[in-house]
Amino acid sequence: MQYRNHEKITLTIPAGLSFIIALILLYKYTFPISWDVYYHIHMADLYMRNGLVFWDFETVAPYGRVIMYPPLFHLVLAGLSKVTGIGLVSLVRLLQPVFSFFLIFSITWSSYKLFDFKTGMCTGVLGMLSFITFNRSVICTPATIAIGLSLLCCVYFFNGFKDNNIRSIIFSAILLGIIFNLHMATSIITVFVLGLYGLVQLLRRNLNINYLVIFILFVASVGLPWWIYVYLKYTLVFNSKAGNLLSLPNFFFKYYGIIPSVLTIMGYVYLIKNRSDKSLFLILWTVSLMLISQTTYLGVQTVSIRILEVASYPMILVAGLGFTYLCDNIKSTTNRRVLFILLILVSCLSSMVYVDSYTPEVMCDDDYDGLLIPETIHTIIDPVGTILKPSVISLRFGNSQLAHDRYDVMEWFMAHSNKSLVVSEDSIMDSIIVSTSRSPVVYGGFTESIPLYVVDPVHIVQNHSTSSELSDLNVGYILLRQNTPIPIYAQLEYNNTNYKICSIKSTYKN
Repeated sequence: MQYRNHEKITLTIPAGLSFIIALILLYKYTFPISWDVYYHIHMADLYMRNGLVFWDFETVAPYGRVIMYPPLFHLVLAGLSKVTGIGLVSLVRLLQPVFSFFLIFSITWSSYKLFDFKTGMCTGVLGMLSFITFNRSVICTPATIAIGLSLLCCVYFFNGFKDNNIRSIIFSAILLGIIFNLHMATSIITVFVLGLYGLVQLLRRNLNINYLVIFILFVASVGLPWWIYVYLKYTLVFNSKAGNLLSLPNFFFKYYGIIPSVLTIMGYVYLIKNRSDKSLFLILWTVSLMLISQTTYLGVQTVSIRILEVASYPMILVAGLGFTYLCDNIKSTTNRRVLFILLILVSCLSSMVYVDSYTPEVMCDDDYDGLLIPETIHTIIDPVGTILKPSVISLRFGNSQLAHDRYDVMEWFMAHSNKSLVVSEDSIMDSIIVSTSRSPVVYGGFTESIPLYVVDPVHIVQNHSTSSELSDLNVGYILLRQNTPIPIYAQLEYNNTNYKICSIKSTYKN
């Protein structure tokens, strides 16, 4: 028993290393990375002021929109802010290392529960090496938690039905219910994976029907009440926009990494040789998601990179198995230990240059401009990332001047907000403005739930609006890029290197 406890404590080492490395973000920046976080900051602020509401009038203004994002993350974030007295922006920034610990530990623990202690440790370290799996860990959004819980949910589902363990099955169901209350896309992907595996096992007559019914009932009772209420009262609005197709070779080379790719292939070789239920489960889980990500070739609207991002986590489990398989074929114990130490060293250095390369959307004067680690070291450790600069939901090697200018614009609106509509030429500034100054904006983030009646900002920016429209929409300000001409109905209030803030002339206000 004491040995098992020691094992579990040791399993936190990869997550602990990840936590320490993520502290670089706190040292360099006053604001969190990723444009995505500002929508979630806005939603937490909305709940702090109004309680649990279902309509947001500050985004898609002036009409507002039904809140289609599950509220659990935002309510917890709002509660933490209330209890600690820490502002939401600062709280999200401080939580970045915590999220990194959580996601890397989820990878480690999932591998441990699926395989063994040795494979769990190797997989956790590999989670730091692959850019696509480490990247999400330092972004403080509901998707980060949902992806970690999805891993755990699938593993406990498999183990529960394999061992006829009702406690594991109920735990998996509760996790899936929580995912439904965190992130819609991840919950859909998780249901697809479990449904596919469950269907195959049903056809093989290798699944306990009674336990499956219990699983579904628990998922429905935990995960569906909020969605049912929104559907019955408002109906569901989900306008998914197809992203650019990302081919599998490009994904593996640019995002997943060469070393993890080779180890994943080795892991598949082991799984095919083994031919167990575990092999079936992991192959169905990973290959099905890779295939779905490529359905854009068939005309299906998908966001390839987001599906492949979720698929990368079970793939890293296979890579961990591949590394263990490699070590088992090395006869010398000393050589095996040297190989594992090298893996830890390369993974830590890789995740350090990943963290150092991030640029937040907003930077104040005291923030660190540029890289802590010399660019030549970046190129040596991560040549693909340094040259091709892959990014998902966050900027890498970004324009720090743009980030400083966004900070100045944000500060201006915080000082001058009069609750009139801000029409912005830069959609990222929409979320930043509404989350910090509470000024109503045209978009405001989470584009999947933007309804068709949204105001078109382009014609207002391009001098094609009218006095009556400006008055009806209560437009107070227009945020332009520096090279965009000022419309005839606006006047300059502030400008910097990248932006111009204009107010509507009084003669155009009814």
